[in-house]
Amino acid sequence: MLGSVKIKIISVVGKKNTGKTSLTVKIIKELKKRSFKVATIKHSHHMLEMDRENTDTWKHKEAGSETVVGIGNRTFFNIDKDLTLERLLFLIKLIDEPDFVVVEGFKNYNYAKISTSNEINDEFTLKNVDALNIKDSEIPKLVDLIENYSYDILDTLYLNNCGLNDAESIAKAIISQSQERKENEKYNIKDNIIESKEENIEENKQDSKEENKEENKKKEIQKQLKELEVEDIDVLLSINEKVIGVNSFVSSFMKNSILGMLNSLKTEEYGIKDFDKVELVINNGNKK
Repeated sequence: MLGSVKIKIISVVGKKNTGKTSLTVKIIKELKKRSFKVATIKHSHHMLEMDRENTDTWKHKEAGSETVVGIGNRTFFNIDKDLTLERLLFLIKLIDEPDFVVVEGFKNYNYAKISTSNEINDEFTLKNVDALNIKDSEIPKLVDLIENYSYDILDTLYLNNCGLNDAESIAKAIISQSQERKENEKYNIKDNIIESKEENIEENKQDSKEENKEENKKKEIQKQLKELEVEDIDVLLSINEKVIGVNSFVSSFMKNSILGMLNSLKTEEYGIKDFDKVELVINNGNKK
């Protein structure tokens, strides 16, 4: 797809009955107050049904249709398939181009997280909150954090510095820029010091070397982040339903090559003068 827009993704994660949904709703409302376009994804371990029994579309599904599309004032897709989060984000970006995608669940993915459980606190957690008791006056500050430190589909993250293209490290560096994350890391460092006293000295030295390497790598990326923005990539690419990251050079090459060929077509006959967004699907092989 050419003409891809940037989106920001935030996950609300936590154990059952810790206020994930109520917090998600509050975040959505605050983002809408700020005039952002919002999409949401809800992850559940239970069977989700979006269609009522005995409706026409329900009958289509019961008859054996793998994909059912309902169109009225709104459009919905009912697909008999378990899609990955990356695939869902790609499709949302392709179809709707929101500013933010708020995800409830998917705690094991490496996106910026707001956690409603103290037990869930990894390198991608921006903040742990008591969602059941959070005040409405605290939501704007929380959404400020989301607005400043959430990011796009992981595999699309590139910096303008050649060679600095490790998407996961870039994501970690973005998260660690936040003051809240820095405070969390202070407590983690204290805990690690206490635990290290009980371990073998030689093992500690080896661990320390590895930690220093990781820390130096993170600092280098943080330095680059302060100086450079994450690249604006105009091409969103998926192969075999897997998002493939392309840097600015490859993106520009693909974009200019495709647009060059399209310019030779008589698109005016279809009422198209400008190529604001180009969607291209290539079938390369026999479909089984």
